[in-house]
Amino acid sequence: MDARVSKGRSVAQELQGTAAAGRVWFLLSSLLLCLAGVLLAPLAVAAIYGEGRIVQAFLSTILLCAIVGISGVVLFRSSLGTLSRREGFAVVGLGWMLVCLAGSLPFVFSHTLGFVDALFECVSGMTGTGASVIPNIEGVARGIVFWRSFTHWLGGMGFVVLYIAVFPLLGVGAMQLYQAEAPGPEKDKVTPRIRDTARVMWLIYIGLSAVLTVLLLAGGMNLFDALCHTFGAIGTGGFSTRNASVGAYHSAYIEWVILIFLFLAATNFSLYYFLLRGKPMRLFKDPEWRFFTSLVVGISLICTILVMVRLHEPFSEALRHGVFSTVSTITTTGYVTADFEKWPYLAQFLLVLCLFPGGSAGSTAGAMKSVRVLILLKHVKRQLGFVIHPRMVSPIRLGERVLSVAVIRGVLAFIGLYLTVFVISVAGMSLVGLDFTTAVTAVATCMAGCGPGLADVGPTDTYAFIHPAGKLLLSFCMLAGRLELYTVLLLFTPRFWRR
Repeated sequence: MDARVSKGRSVAQELQGTAAAGRVWFLLSSLLLCLAGVLLAPLAVAAIYGEGRIVQAFLSTILLCAIVGISGVVLFRSSLGTLSRREGFAVVGLGWMLVCLAGSLPFVFSHTLGFVDALFECVSGMTGTGASVIPNIEGVARGIVFWRSFTHWLGGMGFVVLYIAVFPLLGVGAMQLYQAEAPGPEKDKVTPRIRDTARVMWLIYIGLSAVLTVLLLAGGMNLFDALCHTFGAIGTGGFSTRNASVGAYHSAYIEWVILIFLFLAATNFSLYYFLLRGKPMRLFKDPEWRFFTSLVVGISLICTILVMVRLHEPFSEALRHGVFSTVSTITTTGYVTADFEKWPYLAQFLLVLCLFPGGSAGSTAGAMKSVRVLILLKHVKRQLGFVIHPRMVSPIRLGERVLSVAVIRGVLAFIGLYLTVFVISVAGMSLVGLDFTTAVTAVATCMAGCGPGLADVGPTDTYAFIHPAGKLLLSFCMLAGRLELYTVLLLFTPRFWRR
């Protein structure tokens, strides 16, 4: 009897595992179909500019994605059902890897880049990093340049969140996907249904993009450049159509407009929802927004003063460059208007420091998120109080909300894991021949999703010289940083795959 029960359980577990794998493959196939549809946009751009070879590259990629996607949807459609938490992490982690791999094919098919370089460029675009291996972007075909920038916009809000917003196929499983991809220690739901939340976030995202595009057109940019810089700014990515980045336009208007929208893109998008609902005080009372704003203002002023005093720049120019570089770095965008490697060392240190807190949770900015750093500081302050008053009762508050022990423990664990991955990755980059400053800032900027670092990966340099193994390691850092570590690292643990 026991043997039959054991055998029955074994069969049930086998069937359950098969169904789970089917659900994962169905959703991965659906993502490939979505990518095939998205690639029609750069295909149209290449066709408009008469780039026949580029059109063929996009057509080949679209055809390949469509064939694989349709095959998977047809084969595994019967497996569709409610996703478990583990399946949600698998879909998001594997989905990002699959989309980055497929998204790199136009670079390869058009003979623009080799495979490793193409993968690095696509991962950099999708994760909103902006680190590039292309030394002369102005000499690259327009269709490829458009796709390169468009990846920022897709990855900024998250293409899995886009999938949730557009397709009503997931049911309860939508929450599992949203939790695996959305940034921050706690996942905001501005509406009762997660699909409606995803739609609200994307509508706000599209609205900000449309306004910025119009403003850049008003500043003298052509439509192509305006769209590409909008993708990079709202997605806090940083890819530009010019070798000199935003500085190539020599326009104070363009720089200030982009600067403002970088700040907006690095603000929690759920706050805009309440702003539109007539609750503006939710923005000004938000402790994370106030902390993030304080960092921006404080570091901008220090950089401005240092540049003005040490480099003898006029106040207006020093303010422009100081504020822009600070906002571009702390929002993990990486647009450049000045070579900050020529700035005083303190200013360079502060910009590197900006790579760790980053923007707000629920925004398109990367890094650890300002709210985690704020909670860490509050925890340290409380621990100092315990040294003097061991029996003190002092809960950690975020605004009017008392944080649970689980949230605090999760934040501390995340910061510890982030720094551990950072240190191990720096050691790995040192093994492939990078000097200490280059290795540290390359890993820091890739994990944060920013792009420019110091030394050999400075604001005027590219990552083309790095050994292919180093590029693959940095690609891992970009993915891990964008998906907040756990979603990617879980895929490499044997326990995750056990039934």
